[in-house]
Amino acid sequence: MVSGDVDPAAIGSGRLRFPPTAKNIKLYHDNEVLKWFTMQMSPRANERDAPADEKYQLIGFPLPGEGRVSFEYALPEITWTPMLTASILDTKTVSLRVQAAITMGANQAFEKCSLKLVLNNAMSLQSLSGQTFNLDSFDLFPYRNVMYSLENRNVDYRFIREWNTYAGGDTVYIKLLVKNPFSINLSQTRYTVDYRQVNIDYGSLGTAARPGDTLTLDAGTDNSIKTFRAVKITENRDNKHLPFNHYIAYTIQNTSDEEKIVYLVSSRITGNEHRSVYHFRKPPDATPENTLIWILTLAPHGTQTLEYDYDADIKDVPGENGFEQGG
Repeated sequence: MVSGDVDPAAIGSGRLRFPPTAKNIKLYHDNEVLKWFTMQMSPRANERDAPADEKYQLIGFPLPGEGRVSFEYALPEITWTPMLTASILDTKTVSLRVQAAITMGANQAFEKCSLKLVLNNAMSLQSLSGQTFNLDSFDLFPYRNVMYSLENRNVDYRFIREWNTYAGGDTVYIKLLVKNPFSINLSQTRYTVDYRQVNIDYGSLGTAARPGDTLTLDAGTDNSIKTFRAVKITENRDNKHLPFNHYIAYTIQNTSDEEKIVYLVSSRITGNEHRSVYHFRKPPDATPENTLIWILTLAPHGTQTLEYDYDADIKDVPGENGFEQGG
């Protein structure tokens, strides 16, 4: 959103010159909305190769007399998105940096301007409701993108490991957990994780990223944890509604000298016409949205096996195929 003000005496003919792509134009006289004005494109406004000073639109309005005339308009060629960088400093501390990635696609410069970055897109500067960042004496030059640091905090973090048995194959992923220390909601924000200036992983945050929420960031894989799974499917014709019993066994081995916490994530298979019935040797620690989660602590060079079975009205389940023993 581009905004500014002008002395009516300096306008002369009562016309302002805006970029041809300006949208949602609004004019004000001493904070009162000017409801009537005209828009006229210059003869070469839509020509790609025309000089920048010949591509514009003229905004005409009746001169209001004394007072200040202010304006605002949206310029789709200038956009910004927040980005989060997590730099691991040591085994306990991570540096979190929120940056503004400003994409400058306009063909004219905006020099020494006051730049207001808004996290939620309001229709008018008079009705801003989201978090804003004010940058004074800021320069934007044609087709020159900018990365600008907004906030930086050093905070504590911890690692967990996650084995998603139905979606992640046999790979154990490392997750960096850290509370959002900023006053802004980082929902859907892109992030990168690095250590000693080497990029480890990247991704986008989920919806639970409000101030104080725990952020979960991908931080590579852990090759020191070995996994094995076994599936045995047997049919019991006497169980008319749930004839297929699925026996699942997951084995995890920690080959390192460190204790590891692993989140074993599996899917709850609901069934087709009849709801599946589960039998757990060890109940899951959490069951969000048809997901089964066990939190396992693996001692150095330790091994754990998790077993359960369920009766279902379906035999073939994606994520179980290829591991059957018997059937």
